[in-house]
Amino acid sequence: MDIIISVLQISLAGVFAYTGLTKIIKGKVAFSNSKSWEADYSASTLKFFGFLEVLGAIGLLAPHYLNVLPILTPVAATALAMVMAGAILAHIRREEHKMIFLNIIIIFLLAGIGFERLLELYVNY
Repeated sequence: MDIIISVLQISLAGVFAYTGLTKIIKGKVAFSNSKSWEADYSASTLKFFGFLEVLGAIGLLAPHYLNVLPILTPVAATALAMVMAGAILAHIRREEHKMIFLNIIIIFLLAGIGFERLLELYVNY
């Protein structure tokens, strides 16, 4: 089970780091021709979302694998799940129903990671 959770952790951290860095580095330019949700937000708001995603990606990996305050891994998973819940609201508002299903899957994966790592902390404690 630990291998599956680790693969999920690394995969989701990679996805969030990539999308977050894209929002930070490219900002509004990356989405200027897009008709997706990014067009509804200012460049500074997109960079803030990107910062949260990169911070969450670091939080998914660093505390657990460096064994420095490992409680922060489930906290980061929960925080990213809340970011994805906000994304669901944005997709509902724009009537992008196909994206909602993907957001729900990601929330469940993050919940599984958070729960498993939290359980691991209490069992080892």
